[in-house]
Amino acid sequence: MILTDNRRSIITASGKFAVGDRIIAIDSDYAGLKGIITEIRTGNDKDTENETDDIYCSFDIPEDEEDLKNLEAHFSDLYGEKKTADDLCLDLVIMAPEEIKAVSENE
Repeated sequence: MILTDNRRSIITASGKFAVGDRIIAIDSDYAGLKGIITEIRTGNDKDTENETDDIYCSFDIPEDEEDLKNLEAHFSDLYGEKKTADDLCLDLVIMAPEEIKAVSENE
């Protein structure tokens, strides 16, 4: 199943997730980034071979200068070459449910 309508949701061992939810990444290379769930794919419609559902997230580029530098440094180290925020594709990131948590609009 492909969920793209706002408020369509799934319930997993990690919690309830809905298209349109604000989230923060945890336990991944994207840890600390905030964003929004744009799509959820389950069953045969998944793009990965992960056992969990595919949750598509669009992450915000950090506004804080220090956070932005840390993000660029992390991905530069990860890829072994200089990366800037413009080099990173943060709008189509597939996350597993245990790699994100829902947050309120104010967090």
